Amino acid sequence: MPKKSLEFGLYSWLPGHGYAPIHPANRREFELLEPHNKVFEKIGEVNGWLLLRYSDEEFKVRPDMFTPISWLPFTFGEWVRPVNQPTGPVAEITDIYWSVSDDAPFFGLRVGKQKLDGVYRQNQLQPA
Repeated sequence: MPKKSLEFGLYSWLPGHGYAPIHPANRREFELLEPHNKVFEKIGEVNGWLLLRYSDEEFKVRPDMFTPISWLPFTFGEWVRPVNQPTGPVAEITDIYWSVSDDAPFFGLRVGKQKLDGVYRQNQLQPA
């Protein structure tokens, strides 16, 4: 099971903010990720840069735009099942989105290499 992050947060960067907040080695991948409204794990700090994780990727960014959110019960790479299918297929968490209107996370899942359609609320999932 993946190590639980101690801190989650949003990094609401858009291209209009310029590229100074993103480490030069991560600029292209971070822009392609389209980080707005995605939840990151804060995994550390090095030489004035935050180390953020999203799914299988890690990024170095300046701390100015990082907004912490409440702790989450699930993180990237964890195995879960939909609550309404306790014996159904086990799925892996691959994406975590933040809904501003709901003030809550939504989780994207995959079974094997197939991403499942839609997203799941926290209360719709249980540990596998």
